[in-house]
Amino acid sequence: MRKNVRKKPLKFICYAAIVFAAYIIQSTPGLFDFWGIKPILVLPACICIAVFEGEFAGGLFGFIFGLFCDSASETIFGFNSLLFLVFCVLAGLATIYIFRRSTMNVMLLCLGAVFIRSALEFFFNFILYGYENLEPFFYTEIAPQIVLTSIFSLPFCMLFRWLHKKFEPEQTKE
Repeated sequence: MRKNVRKKPLKFICYAAIVFAAYIIQSTPGLFDFWGIKPILVLPACICIAVFEGEFAGGLFGFIFGLFCDSASETIFGFNSLLFLVFCVLAGLATIYIFRRSTMNVMLLCLGAVFIRSALEFFFNFILYGYENLEPFFYTEIAPQIVLTSIFSLPFCMLFRWLHKKFEPEQTKE
């Protein structure tokens, strides 16, 4: 029991380091830039934490690292933090009460969250202001970003699953 109490802070420090590294990679210009499109890496990482650690830890990570993303994005401050909080809490609750913790479910949760976030950002930044001819922009910028972010949810899922199993006590392993 005593050993597990010492492992829990170390587990969350590892989680925070991984999500912070994802934030650094996401916000560094030119790094992980695929044909002019950068994936959103923090959201899938936070959703994976919510899936494997529950809604409270996921929501906390989502809110804190959403604030980081707000500081580096062109949206209103608080947009990402509130959305990440809601998505992570819902993902954590969904895996507790509805879904299994499978890789496909995590990828689908990430796809849904990224799609809703990108659609809301597109609406509030472009459609609301009445810009015209937005379909090419959506299909060449927003849609590839959604797909690319969903692809990057797979390595995050595998990494956080491995870390969760490594730090989980023997009595409660699945």
